[in-house]
Amino acid sequence: MTALTKPDIAFIDENLAIAAIQWRRDLHQIPELRFELYKTQQYLIDLLEKWGVEYATGYGETGIVATIKGRQPGKTIAFRCDMDALPMEDESGTPWASKHRGRSHSCGHDGHMAVTLAAIKHLTDNNDFSGCVKVLFQPNEETGRGAKAMMNDGLYEAHPYTELYGFHNMPRLKDGTLQVRYGATTGAGECFRLTIQGRSGHSSVPEKCINPISVACEIIREWHEITASIKEGMAIIATCTVDSGTSMNAIPEQASAAGTMRYFEGSIADTMRDQMHEIAQRVCDRFNASYELDFNVLCPATINTVEHTNCVIDCGKAIYGENHVIDNVPPSPGGEDMQFFVTPQVEGACWFMVGTRGTNTHTATYDFDDTSIQRMASMLASIALRRLV
Repeated sequence: MTALTKPDIAFIDENLAIAAIQWRRDLHQIPELRFELYKTQQYLIDLLEKWGVEYATGYGETGIVATIKGRQPGKTIAFRCDMDALPMEDESGTPWASKHRGRSHSCGHDGHMAVTLAAIKHLTDNNDFSGCVKVLFQPNEETGRGAKAMMNDGLYEAHPYTELYGFHNMPRLKDGTLQVRYGATTGAGECFRLTIQGRSGHSSVPEKCINPISVACEIIREWHEITASIKEGMAIIATCTVDSGTSMNAIPEQASAAGTMRYFEGSIADTMRDQMHEIAQRVCDRFNASYELDFNVLCPATINTVEHTNCVIDCGKAIYGENHVIDNVPPSPGGEDMQFFVTPQVEGACWFMVGTRGTNTHTATYDFDDTSIQRMASMLASIALRRLV
């Protein structure tokens, strides 16, 4: 890696990068799900204690907040690092493959933890900065519940910060690139559940019944016309499950359907919700059925603010090279719960992506690209130094 050229750019050395690769491979073997990350948490704690890093637990069950203090007083910034794995088999075929059957780090959170640990170690050993770095090790990112749970447990009140950064490896992007955008970068998501109340009876006399399956199907068909009518911005309605009945010759009394709604702007969400209710009511009136429709927020849109995105871009150009930083990538309709860590007191945030080698995330053959660790850790350390001058 290029030699150090600026006092506010940190390049993680080779020995630390090699150690981080081993941490990553250790963590890859012990993938855990949702909030039950007890082995993972202990592995991180053991390293933090070895390095003398202050930490706190009790947030989101197995979350950790690590604190690295500079030599001079100043503001506090935070980094978010996800920890959880996926409920799928590990078919990577590596010597460090998962030892937990049916669980795999197929999204690369093992690599995210190793990258962040390397940045913590570097900043602990080179703490000639003003202020404080908080690292939010978050469980349960995959279901979008972890960040919210940590905040509900009083994380921000105990560990306030003024700005927040997060990142993700992306094998589908060009290797060795840093990609980011200003403004909304990942979509807001809500899950919905529709319940139709009909009238049950024998399938030989459907005219004496109100078939909730027919009602639900008609509603779902009309729902999917809503998004075509919204010309500006992202609008997605995806019905993903339908459940009803237990017998092939009995019309059931009730049917349910569930899915997700995605958007960037709140006004679009309001339009979709209103139209979904209007369609459900109109169709039910036609069939003489009734309905319930509930929405629950999965995650808000991730918003990258200008000043903090500029910092990421500047650090990226120094570490990845001027021509390897792309700052106008399209926004993703996928969800990301980091925004739950952004309170009204947080001045700004930035979530960025790093192109890496290998199979796409969420596939059984995926394994994190260890060659990306050194530069990704250098990014985190450099952002800290740049913001805590």
